[in-house]
Formats: sequence, structure tokens, C-alpha cells
Amino acid sequence: MEFKCDLITREGEVLRGILSVEGKVAYFEEKNVESEYIATPSFFNSHIHLGDSVAKDPPFMPLEKLVGPGGFKFKVLSSLKEKAPDAIRESIEIAVSSGTSVLADFREGGLEGLEILRKADERRVCMALARPSTIEEAEKMAEIDYVAGFGMSSVRDHSMEFLEEIRKIASKNGKLFAIHAGERDAEDVDDAINLEPDILIHMNMADRDQIKRAMDEEIPIVSCPRSNAFFGLLNMENYEILSSYEKWLLGTDNVMISSPSMLAELSFASYILRESEKIFRAGVRGFDIFGRKPFIVLFHRRGNLSHSLNPLASIVRRASPSDIELIICADLEAGSF
Repeated sequence: MEFKCDLITREGEVLRGILSVEGKVAYFEEKNVESEYIATPSFFNSHIHLGDSVAKDPPFMPLEKLVGPGGFKFKVLSSLKEKAPDAIRESIEIAVSSGTSVLADFREGGLEGLEILRKADERRVCMALARPSTIEEAEKMAEIDYVAGFGMSSVRDHSMEFLEEIRKIASKNGKLFAIHAGERDAEDVDDAINLEPDILIHMNMADRDQIKRAMDEEIPIVSCPRSNAFFGLLNMENYEILSSYEKWLLGTDNVMISSPSMLAELSFASYILRESEKIFRAGVRGFDIFGRKPFIVLFHRRGNLSHSLNPLASIVRRASPSDIELIICADLEAGSF
């Protein structure tokens, strides 16, 4: 099969040519073809909480009351535990059908929660970042191949001694260490950066000097604009700074409050930042940072995407799962991608 299409590279460059799917997948530039499709890398959801898929759309409430320790989320999840595997499986299907091929899941619930995810993740698309409650549990998690690392909540929720030990276990075992910081204010940021994390989540309320420090230390930073909006924590100044950072990423955060579709996250972000190229790159940059290979997503230029003057802007602003013609689970053999 051959598809006449615009191809958007991971850097946001738009090429025109022929996508050939004949055993090997290859792309050949040919500027004079009339494009019928738009091909993109699949998307990398750099931060999601799949575990709360079972309790969608709670009332609006402050951050700490909804997702803080002992908050609404954890009370509800403990009463709906038996429904979690099917709910997580459904969320993964929604993510995949909207063009995402990796989800960095912050896995709550200890070893039990990790096993629930492993069983639900039949497609093996999740990058599991487990959350231990004890050092012993962390050591057991570090021995599991399925575990990519640890995903911790704010330093407010743990002792620094505990977090420092978890950080050591991660380093010793070649695992990632990720932590939330700067989501509701800047008070937990310095201690989080002192842990030398591999990933910082949020930083929307961090001070400018703290952001600069994290960027100077080349720590990847994940923004989740829809989640920040839900909690009334949007911060345009920080998004503007982060959007120019070469290790800025996007995620969808809690399935409880936002769909796991990266297309929806890109679209929302585009109306805040109005820089489609930077937003697109943040939606696929995880493949380079974490050493994964993307699939190919083929969008049909009809209906919603017809008459587009800018293929990249159209994918970022308006593309939906219904526009996806094909997801090709293969590496691109030729051409820039």
C-alpha cells in the first residue's frame, strides 16, 4: 500500500511524499504529490494516573482535597478496587486509539497496584513508575523488569530520608526517579530538585529561578495543562518558559479529571500557548528522552482535516480519533521521522 501524505517529523518539520507500507515501511519525499493523508509519530503521554480510571469526573475541589494523601481520590479508589483492571484497560484502549503508544503511568497502590496495571496493560504500552510505601517494597519493585522506575508525589507527602533512599535504589538498579513538584506552589520544588530526579512533574507554580535551575540541570519537565486548569492552577508565564525547553513534555494526568487522549491535551494546550510546533514536539519528545520508538499514525485529510492550510497546526488543534485512518506498528525505514 502507498499513501500520498504530508509527514510531520518529531521535530515538527512537514515533508510531502509517499508513505509505502509493503513489508518494510518507508517514506519518500515527492513535493508535487497531492496529499490525501497526514502521517505523524505516535504520541508519548509523559504523565498519567491510570488507576483512577474507575472514578471519572468528580466535583471540582482543591488539589489537596481531591488527590492529596487521604483525599477524595484514594477514598473512592479503595471502595472500587475490583473494577480497576477493566477501567484501566479501557483507558489504555482510549489512549491507543487516539494515537498514543507509550503512557508513563504513576502507579499507586504498591505491589498490588503494580500487578493490576501489569495485567491490564495487555498491549505493553505503559512505562510503569511505581510508588512504594516502604524501602522493602521499593527494593522488590526494583527487581521487576516491568517497572521502569518510581513515581513519587510531592516531597510534602514523604520524609526526605525516605525519598533519598528511594532515589538511591532507583540509581542502583538503573530505574527512573520521577516526582511531582511546583503544582500548587513553589515550596516543594527545591527539595525535589535536590533529589536529582529524572523527571519533574508540573512545575507550573515554580519560581522562575527554580525552573532555570531544573533546565540547567537538564531535568525533563512534564506539563499537564488540562489538570492545572481543573484545579485553577494555570500559569501562562511558566508555560511560556517551559515551551522553549528542549526537554519539555506533555501528559494528561489523572484519568479521573481528563481523558487519556493526547490529542485532547495538545488541542487544549494550543489555545493557551498558540505555538503548534512546540506543543507537537512536547507530545512526541518522550521517545527521544526515554529511548523508545514511535509507531506511525496516519490521519485522513477529509472532513475535520480537509482544506487544512497547515497540517501540523491541524493535528495539534483539531485532530480527533475519528480522523485516524491507520496506526502502523512499525519503524520507518527511510526518510526523516
